[in-house]
Amino acid sequence: MKHDLPPLDALKVFEAAARHLSFSLAADELCLTKGAVSYQIRKLEDQLSCALFRRATRQVYLTEAGQSLLKSTQQVFTELRQSFESLKTDHNSQVTVAVTTYVAVRWLSANIAGFNERYPNVSIMLQHTVNSADFKLPDVDMALRWSPSKQSSGPDRIMQATMPMFPVCSPALLEKLGYNAQVKLPREAMLQPPWCDITLLCEDRTQDFWTEWFEEQDDALINPRRTLSDANVRVQAAIDGQGWMLADELMRSELDNGLLVSPFDHGLNGYGYVLLCEPSRIVSRNAELLQQWLAEKLATSSQPDMLEHR
Repeated sequence: MKHDLPPLDALKVFEAAARHLSFSLAADELCLTKGAVSYQIRKLEDQLSCALFRRATRQVYLTEAGQSLLKSTQQVFTELRQSFESLKTDHNSQVTVAVTTYVAVRWLSANIAGFNERYPNVSIMLQHTVNSADFKLPDVDMALRWSPSKQSSGPDRIMQATMPMFPVCSPALLEKLGYNAQVKLPREAMLQPPWCDITLLCEDRTQDFWTEWFEEQDDALINPRRTLSDANVRVQAAIDGQGWMLADELMRSELDNGLLVSPFDHGLNGYGYVLLCEPSRIVSRNAELLQQWLAEKLATSSQPDMLEHR
């Protein structure tokens, strides 16, 4: 399409001169002579048939027309720069995802396999520092982490799946205590022997999810506690009969295979997994495709805020 826009070089010279309010500084920035800058500005003013600068002895000032053109020029340059960055990023097919090993093994891996079947040329790198103190969202294309449902809104949030937590333990542990795992226990049973003597396997966090699970009761849980910060280690400890663990739907395989059972009739609502992306980060088309793919999968994984029959 034919256009009568001024040359890009002239607009670059104008933007630099207008930003510095100095032809000399613009010349230094662009590696031009002051005369070359003045010449480009004069040609631009001739084409527009209006003055862009008001010249003084040692200073130049933008006219009203110059102020308007500077605003438009900087906006266009910003959009062009973002487009170029995006195109350059697209040349790199690798997409970075921050996620814990627990979520990567139990949910993300299978969904990435499906994604790669459709987009075989996209390389995905998993970063496992999403819960560390020095983790920074702008350093990755997206992050998948555990979060309260009440924090589901925000410019960095793409999608959240709600997943209630519920106590599980080894069926061998229940058999040892002479209990039928098919019979559901009320929450208050945790206050009575032998249940109050069984260790509660906890996360290495300041937030006590066991207290939240039991919050509607007047009495506090007196069970011994053991902190295991790695979720995969907690799962194995529960399978080995070391105590109770608060599980979520990502442990469906262990429940279906009978490695763990869920005898209590109460779950902890209000939590789930959220897909995050730094709003100001320029992501590649490959990253956008993966974000959309995972958001759709999360939507189908979301559970109602109630404990379903297990």
